[in-house]
Amino acid sequence: MEGLVELLQSLSGQSQKLARRLVAYRSLLSDPVNNVHTRAKAIAELSGAIQAFPDSEVRQRLADWCREESAAIEQSRAEFRFEFGRQLVAGLEGSGMTVKGQLPLLRVGLFTVRADFDAGSATIFWGPEIEKLKSGLNLAPAELAATLKKWNERLRQKSVEPAKLAAKLHAAYRRLCAFAGLNEGNRVFLLDLLSELVLLMQPESFRLNPAQEKFVEYPRVRFSYDLFRLKQAGAFAIGDAQMKLHVANFDATTEKAKALWVPDNEEGDGTHYSYVSFSK
Repeated sequence: MEGLVELLQSLSGQSQKLARRLVAYRSLLSDPVNNVHTRAKAIAELSGAIQAFPDSEVRQRLADWCREESAAIEQSRAEFRFEFGRQLVAGLEGSGMTVKGQLPLLRVGLFTVRADFDAGSATIFWGPEIEKLKSGLNLAPAELAATLKKWNERLRQKSVEPAKLAAKLHAAYRRLCAFAGLNEGNRVFLLDLLSELVLLMQPESFRLNPAQEKFVEYPRVRFSYDLFRLKQAGAFAIGDAQMKLHVANFDATTEKAKALWVPDNEEGDGTHYSYVSFSK
């Protein structure tokens, strides 16, 4: 009898854990296609637990079910991939954002979405895989659509009015030229100008006390979007000066310090720029 109680207690504990996992898995079958990646992860965990179960008819039945469910998951993967684009478009309805391209890479308005159907995750970029905004997102089309709409709307709400941006750019350009000993009309790196521009955008409270909590961010993506709006408005003239953006050469497009991608239209076409100048 020695050891039998312990053995039975162990079997009881394993059975209860497996039962709880099976109940949790059953809830995923309410939406088998959209839950396919969660199902795949759960089945992998269940498979390991089943293998640790003592050899018996119960284990054999569990193993057979696990194999059948794994085959069903592969079918659901195919259905999920087929439905992904349609559900994403439906989730973006009313946003004005268009969807182009072929999976796993889709252009959604001014953003790019790369879908990883094996890992069940997605990465969102600004522009054509230029600026990575966030990775490891849940590969759920409705959630991704909501995130993209929120970011797109935030860009619009926080955008600097084109004429004001042009005036601040000109002021930042003149400061940069003065510091570098350059005559106006010379080209300067667009990203060097961004650093000066950020300083000019700070509130008076930051100038009096340059603490972190008083600092106003102005990231590259917002700068890119605001330049897009400036181009759309044609706001290149500031007094008797004319602003010009200079296209980056091919090598510079891969270096974030040397080039900035700026949209040309709402469909996600764009141009890389390296320099900016102001001339009379």
